[in-house]
Amino acid sequence: MSTQAWHALDAPELAALLGADIGVGLSEEEARARLERVGPNRVGEYRERPIWRLVLDQFGSLVVLLLLGAAVVAWGMGERLEAVAILAALLLNAAVGAGSEWRARRSLARLRALAVPQAMVRRGGRTRSIPSVELVPGDLIVLEAGAQVPADARLVSAAALRVNEASLTGESLPADKDAQARLPADPPLSERRTMVYLGTDVLAGTGTAVVTATGLATELGRIGQLVALAGERETPLEAQVEALGRRLVVLALAICAVVGVAGILHGEPIALMLETAISLAVAAIPESLPAITTVALAAGLWRLARAGALVRRLSAVETLGSTTVICADKTGTMTENQMTVKRLVLDGRSFAVEGGGRSPAGAITGDAGRVDGRADPAVRLLLTAGVLVNDAHAAPGEDELALGGDPTEAALLVAALKAGLDPVVLRLAWPRRREIPFDPATRLMTTFHESPEGQRALFVKGGPGAVLDLCTRRESAAGLAPMTEVERGRIRVDNDALAADGLRVLAVAWRPEGWPAGGLPVDLVFLGLVGLADPIRPGVEEAIGRCARAGIRTVMLTGDQRATAEAVGRRLGLPPEAIRSRVTPEGKMKLVEELQRRGEVVAMTGDGVNDAPALARADIGVAMGRGGTDVAREAADLVLTDDNFATIVRAVEQGRVIYANLRKTIHFLFSCNLSEILTIFVAILLGYPTPLLPLQILWINLVTDTLPALALVRDPAEPDVMTRPPRDPAEALVTWSFGFRILIEGALLAAGVLSAYLWAAWQDGPGPRATTMAFVAIVLIHPFQAMHCRSEQTSWWRLPVNPLSWMALGVLVALQWAAVGHLSMNRLLGTVPLALSDWGVVAVAVLWPVGVGEAAKSWGWRVSLRHARPTGSGPERHRRSQSLWNP
Repeated sequence: MSTQAWHALDAPELAALLGADIGVGLSEEEARARLERVGPNRVGEYRERPIWRLVLDQFGSLVVLLLLGAAVVAWGMGERLEAVAILAALLLNAAVGAGSEWRARRSLARLRALAVPQAMVRRGGRTRSIPSVELVPGDLIVLEAGAQVPADARLVSAAALRVNEASLTGESLPADKDAQARLPADPPLSERRTMVYLGTDVLAGTGTAVVTATGLATELGRIGQLVALAGERETPLEAQVEALGRRLVVLALAICAVVGVAGILHGEPIALMLETAISLAVAAIPESLPAITTVALAAGLWRLARAGALVRRLSAVETLGSTTVICADKTGTMTENQMTVKRLVLDGRSFAVEGGGRSPAGAITGDAGRVDGRADPAVRLLLTAGVLVNDAHAAPGEDELALGGDPTEAALLVAALKAGLDPVVLRLAWPRRREIPFDPATRLMTTFHESPEGQRALFVKGGPGAVLDLCTRRESAAGLAPMTEVERGRIRVDNDALAADGLRVLAVAWRPEGWPAGGLPVDLVFLGLVGLADPIRPGVEEAIGRCARAGIRTVMLTGDQRATAEAVGRRLGLPPEAIRSRVTPEGKMKLVEELQRRGEVVAMTGDGVNDAPALARADIGVAMGRGGTDVAREAADLVLTDDNFATIVRAVEQGRVIYANLRKTIHFLFSCNLSEILTIFVAILLGYPTPLLPLQILWINLVTDTLPALALVRDPAEPDVMTRPPRDPAEALVTWSFGFRILIEGALLAAGVLSAYLWAAWQDGPGPRATTMAFVAIVLIHPFQAMHCRSEQTSWWRLPVNPLSWMALGVLVALQWAAVGHLSMNRLLGTVPLALSDWGVVAVAVLWPVGVGEAAKSWGWRVSLRHARPTGSGPERHRRSQSLWNP
């Protein structure tokens, strides 16, 4: 079918060839049958790396080479059991690494599946949204501004339809589409005005089209222009972690070489010290950092998804915690976007519209309830115009109306139903012939209608000022009257009164004498003003307060007039300077650039096709998942599934938590790894043999590091996470102050382990008992250090409970008890059973270093993990802090 010249066929030929009904679409049964025959509408699919490839990748690391070296040395020394154990450790290390990465990748894949593209399709006469992968040739799709074209299709109807085809044809200018154009059999792709193609964007207008090709049969599928998934790109944070890991490898190898040489000079066997140095290097190298980073991001993305925010680009997770300004649309983000007509003002009279926003039951009353507006001809004409210059639709539901389309337009339909008008009958009596879609620049929508008898009329709705400027006459009780300056002034006063009550105000006008010669609305008759209420979302005011306490400024954006915006802002607790009214998409772009020049990190919301440039330019582009367009979602970093401002604040909080948890994990791993090196190095310098044997070091690396690190990755948010200032995005992951703290704490932990070792060595000499006590102490000190790393200022017992931390402690105690008390483990690890008093000494040795660190918190020791942000504003606030590893 894909080789057919669909663009050159007329509607009857098209329907005959595709077996389609261009009026009502395919039946559901026929669509299912075709889907089984042609397959899903999918051009390309992200391919997960198979588990065997992940396992194979683990054997290409430096750690594996070091373990192989240790096994060779052990075998050469005649320690066959130890060599086998090291090889087992190698396999276990590969399995743990591959398993962690596989689980993280699966989590990310499941998150990608949550954001399935949708398509509007008409089947069996009903228009509904379905996953675009379910489209089949012959389907009748509905196109509107902001949608991505979900398949190749031949237009059946088009009204001012313009499509951006740059991704397919390379043409920078939008393509104007015409369903009735007569084309030759083989024009260039860019000149096929009767066709729309998969992957292109609808910029303006509306249309319907019959699908001619799906999946690999589309133009996009055939030329292979598939955009790679953003999730596969390395984020700046991952790159920084990778670079940090490489530097630490060099540092760890150098230190371990020094330890080995020192042991040999002290008289230790060369082979033993070589094996010890290799094992220590394995333990010291943070080979799990990249995997832990992936796990941290995956865990954080799931928390964000549960909070209602889908992350489209991983780099957004890092930026969220640095956000200083949130620019949010009022309508739909701070409010419910459930518009209800509350007031009608026409010819100096005011009518109240009663009843709910989704129920046709309700009254329209004027003169303090003494006049029934439903019988008033002027009211009925105003609401009739509101139905005709309108793309929304309403259908009866079980308890209330099922509304579709723009909420403002849906509210006009409901108001008309309350007046006893039938939108279906009105639209049949006045069929629409063409339209000028709503344009944010003109703030107008215009439709052209012609009755079956040939009478023509034009209807307009939009911003009161824009509509009033086009009106030369007005409807009055006595009929048509001229629009005098006095009347204009009175209408403006009525508009200001509605806006001061926080109502969105629309003006409606018409031209009953026919269509103007120039095709643009002029010489209109003013019909009246419509005041609509949109309730504020629960929790938004509290969320704005949380932003203020977190050092984040909120800017409310709205296309409404200033008076309406300030009235809503007062209810939300926003000062006038935080409110931008009559904002256009171009104005959003300028605002983002202005704020970024001041050094702010900007989150910007948007839902329309024209918002895409601002979303792409912002540090965090936030699109609406319910009311947003496909184009906006494609340009955004974050998609809100509930379109709620409070969700943005929760996402910022989770962004801070994700970054903080990664820092906690690095803090834990580096301080513990350093303690292992210092324990052996200091013992040798003091004239003692190495307190940890090679297999004991590998045990620590495989068992002790992993469980507490995974617990920290999933640590709950600290209570003050949203009362701290935003993080400087230029800040290095490991600063000098952070490195100094790691050094001090690593030394403290080593001192604790050495205190147990030296106590036993002082009693019985540096034999198996002393080695066992050092081994047990360094293993058990890990989970307590992990608890200490949960906060740099608050004692861990004052933090929210992390069950995983306690689980890690319990598992490590049980494993260590087995390592000491079981005969086969004694032989493998070189341990001996310990007396109860020895366990008491170990407990003291484990707890006192961590206790010192916790006491330092209480005593006001504030060696921060990051430099404090300056309190000023502007670029100087985002100066780069000097990195310990990258001066």
